[in-house]
Amino acid sequence: MKDHSAAWAIALFLFSAGCASNPPPAEVSPRREIPAQEQRTAGLPPVPEARGELRIDVVYPGEGAAVAVSDSTFIFGNIGRGDATLTINGAPVDVAPNGAWLAFLPVPANGAYQLTASAAGQTVTSTRNVRVPGVAAAQSASSSLAIIPGSITPAGVTTGLLGERVEVRFRGTHGAAARLVLPDGTVVPLTERQAIDRSSGFMLDRAQANAAVAEYVGSFPLSSPIVAADTAIDSPTLTDAAAYESERARPGFRGASVELSRGAETVRLPLPAAIGVVDPMQPRVAVAATARPDSIVIGRRALGADQAWDFFWPNGTVFAIDGEAPGFYRVRLTSELTAWVAREDVRLLPAGIPAPRGFVGPSIQLTPRGEWVDVRFSTSERVPFRVEPRERGLSITFYGATGRPAYVSYGANNEFVETVTWDQPTDELFRFDVNLDRPLWGYRYRWDGSSLVLQVRRPPDVDLARPLAGLRVAVDAGHRASVTDTGAIGPTRLTEAEGTLAVVQRLIPMLERAGAEIVHIRTDTTSLPLVQRPVIADAADAHLFFSVHFNAFPDGVNPFDNQGTINFYYWPQSLGLARHMQREILDEFGLPDRGVRYQNLGITRTTWMPTVLTETLFLMFPEQEAAVRTPEVQERIAAAHMRALEGFVRDQAEEIEE
Repeated sequence: MKDHSAAWAIALFLFSAGCASNPPPAEVSPRREIPAQEQRTAGLPPVPEARGELRIDVVYPGEGAAVAVSDSTFIFGNIGRGDATLTINGAPVDVAPNGAWLAFLPVPANGAYQLTASAAGQTVTSTRNVRVPGVAAAQSASSSLAIIPGSITPAGVTTGLLGERVEVRFRGTHGAAARLVLPDGTVVPLTERQAIDRSSGFMLDRAQANAAVAEYVGSFPLSSPIVAADTAIDSPTLTDAAAYESERARPGFRGASVELSRGAETVRLPLPAAIGVVDPMQPRVAVAATARPDSIVIGRRALGADQAWDFFWPNGTVFAIDGEAPGFYRVRLTSELTAWVAREDVRLLPAGIPAPRGFVGPSIQLTPRGEWVDVRFSTSERVPFRVEPRERGLSITFYGATGRPAYVSYGANNEFVETVTWDQPTDELFRFDVNLDRPLWGYRYRWDGSSLVLQVRRPPDVDLARPLAGLRVAVDAGHRASVTDTGAIGPTRLTEAEGTLAVVQRLIPMLERAGAEIVHIRTDTTSLPLVQRPVIADAADAHLFFSVHFNAFPDGVNPFDNQGTINFYYWPQSLGLARHMQREILDEFGLPDRGVRYQNLGITRTTWMPTVLTETLFLMFPEQEAAVRTPEVQERIAAAHMRALEGFVRDQAEEIEE
């Protein structure tokens, strides 16, 4: 039985990028130590020999590319033959039998990698030029008194609460006196601090002092709007735009500025921000209204597009808005809790509408529907909420709400949901716990009128002898979301999109022989946008969903110290499947165990079924790329995935029987 009337937005967490705060640490299975020289080749066939034309093909980084770090990073490619020697800026580099190579070297200060390859009396040279971060800024700040352009914050449209402290910072020359001058002439001293450059990302979290510049920091309480002198900066959107613009037109108007002085010399730049002020007692109100009706609004506890995702709200959810920053609005959930949402995903309602305040109840209605149970919460307003899954249940917290449910109707033949309990921990929070008699398989939710409908999915019935028989398995070969999306690339230019498709096409017949029904996500060369992949799996009511990938590192990570097998999950109900995938792939190839990892990825954010993203190996290594090219290794990767799927489903069924 299927119900897709609203397309179920909860399956559409489909923009790459961390979610719930305080994620669990990576899990690393205890395994035997592998000698360093064997780590890249354990369990893989030997690399075939090549004796082609001697040439230098630098695959990464590209010519003129900006590298993200300034100390050391990797460079890789091929030289056409395995009997050649290669040096980069004088450093010898190992060459694989097929001519492929990978090196981790200091980033040249001038951005120029000089490569020399030699074989059979022939020598060829090449130069690869890259852009090194911070070089121009450091030179500007060290040569004379300077404020580094683009380093001043806040910048752009900003709004805060009356009395809220606004932090101002910029980078510039060491050993100077810095200050902020407000439009009314008030001077705010700024304190010099050590500038810290932070590099973070997948397997990279590093802070490094920047000795070339200083950072100047201070703050002031927000008492009146700060009008930007630059007319290209838009007016704040939460306050009266006409009053803001009239202030800028006032005779004698001057905007805020930052200054840096040393001796008789002073440099000055305008504060590139338009800052509005909101009365704490009169926040604006907005409604979730994304461009796609079936999508969701993402809430982040910290400001920034790359910050963790903590909340997932369907269209129609109503918010109190009490602040803004470039591209974002701040949602007031309670007096002590806020979140940030993208401005483009919400629609402001007219000023004067009161902040949402909801009542949950009086009835909670449960309706069993085949593979799942509908749990309907009646509400007076579509207030923000948060669903938190656990092994045998879910919790749902409504913000800005009170309630006193009068009755709970569990429905006929309901042997899955044991109890629904509730609590009012504060005047602004109302919480329900949905307790199950077996593990949670998946969930999704939507607004239906003024009611929130939560669908709680029970585990499928399983034949232990043929655990996948009758199950719908969604199969995805990673990448090729567009013609240009090839994913990772190896030193001989094998793309991740090609390698994953080869594995998936070997895995599908195995699944069919096991009696599984295949839900085809990307199983051929057709491009398929990332946003559509979980939608297809959700619409088919897939029981399992996995996406096959091969890995790559960001700039600055030493690949030789960090390569290995990794499997990713997001929601608790997917952790068991990720563990099975990790175990089976490690047993098959014996590469270093880099653990099962929680990470906010587009595929793994689906909630309706256990979902994982697998990373068997790193394509940038010559030995591993060469292995992926072989039918033998493609078959072995597919077989390991198959064993993991069967093992996970069988374990879940046995746990229920116990």
